[in-house]
Amino acid sequence: MKHEPLTHETFDRWMTAYGRASAENDPQASANLFAQNARYYENPFDEPMVGRDAIFEYWNKGAQNLKDKESAYEILAVKDTLGVARWQSKFIVIESGKHLALDCLFVVEFDEAGLCQTFREWWHLIEITLESVTDIL
Repeated sequence: MKHEPLTHETFDRWMTAYGRASAENDPQASANLFAQNARYYENPFDEPMVGRDAIFEYWNKGAQNLKDKESAYEILAVKDTLGVARWQSKFIVIESGKHLALDCLFVVEFDEAGLCQTFREWWHLIEITLESVTDIL
């Protein structure tokens, strides 16, 4: 089956849904964005999570440990079945009360059904303090 090229608009809709699922702490909505056998690389040096169930568990853990999530993204490139975006997020870790911020690069490859087949992210994490509040989101 020939893949339809990914468009800026369809990638934007996927990123919007990803952000909504994150903000709403909805691991099922998150998992539903991925193909049944998707590969999710949280770190390029680790083995990926494989399959929608593993991705659900990953997001479910985050939903239980993080709150007050805010995010923004910018689409950097779309070509064939691949989308690249910059993702910025800030949130509070429930257990420690720490305010953290992420700055990420997402490389997302889609299958013919429009679901994410391979997700790769590179990220930097900082703790937000009064001194570092400027320029975050």
